[in-house]
Amino acid sequence: MPREGPDELRYDAVFLDIDGTLLWVDLDVECYVSALSPYTTDGPLTIEKATGPVWEGLRTHIRENINYSTEDELARFRRENAAKTARSLGLDAPNDVLVEVADRYISFNPYRESEEVLNELKRTGAPLYALSNWDIALKEVLDDLGWTRFFDGLVVSAIVGAEKPDGAIFEEALRVAGVEPHRAVHVGNDPVSDVRGAARAGIDAVLIDRRGGVDAPEATVVLPDLRGLPGLVRG
Repeated sequence: MPREGPDELRYDAVFLDIDGTLLWVDLDVECYVSALSPYTTDGPLTIEKATGPVWEGLRTHIRENINYSTEDELARFRRENAAKTARSLGLDAPNDVLVEVADRYISFNPYRESEEVLNELKRTGAPLYALSNWDIALKEVLDDLGWTRFFDGLVVSAIVGAEKPDGAIFEEALRVAGVEPHRAVHVGNDPVSDVRGAARAGIDAVLIDRRGGVDAPEATVVLPDLRGLPGLVRG
């Protein structure tokens, strides 16, 4: 399919959220338990016992990773967070083992239509930018998925120093893309971080509501999945 010229498009830049929009994050708690059971000091390590602390460790990472803007700082934070989770479970294992296990059993799972839609969006000729509340390692995740090729740039909260819905990260996305707010669209799954944040920055907001029923009056468009995006971008 030939590329269309940017003048034919409704938008000159498409900003895409990652987690909950293009993919979902999962943890294999069963494998975590299997790998670390030899290090238990407080009775058997079970899936039931581990599930809460392991997921809380991930939530802590998501909440706090914006504070760590270099590879060394992020690596230290990962070690400390992995050790904190292990202590809560009565585990006594070397830090490098804890970090390796924590990294091994987290997975990034694309939604069924994501890659097809990314390909179609790219064929429209509209520049695509990842705009995500994520740590500085987002490029590694996209590299592993083979998705870096789709994006003309990455705007990452831990690098910018601001998280959606803060207007600063949307301003940075507009600067990177070199477009005016009315010529950009932001696509995400969160009615506050994605929709409200974009709308307040003067950017059209598309809500991806996979389960249905999300109240997002500030959304320009609400879609049940990503499939409607290329047509929207074409205008």
